[in-house]
Amino acid sequence: MKEIEAFLSANPTEIVTLILEDYVDAPNGLTKVFTDAGLMKYWFPLTSMPRNGQDWPLVSDMVAKNQRLLAVSYTHLTLPTKRIV
Repeated sequence: MKEIEAFLSANPTEIVTLILEDYVDAPNGLTKVFTDAGLMKYWFPLTSMPRNGQDWPLVSDMVAKNQRLLAVSYTHLTLPTKRIV
């Protein structure tokens, strides 16, 4: 995760999308990993996720807000649905 933080820090106009398969049942486990790696400052918040057919935000808006890390987590219990970490 530190490599992702270094990449985002060095490339301020790039967006990273992570698709995670999370089979470990640890409350806030992934949140802690992202926090410890210094990635929360790049977090694309769940509240910004498009719903009911809404459009995704423009890349330029995501960059301007520094919301450049999108993490989607899948578990054996949620497939084929998805959730934001």
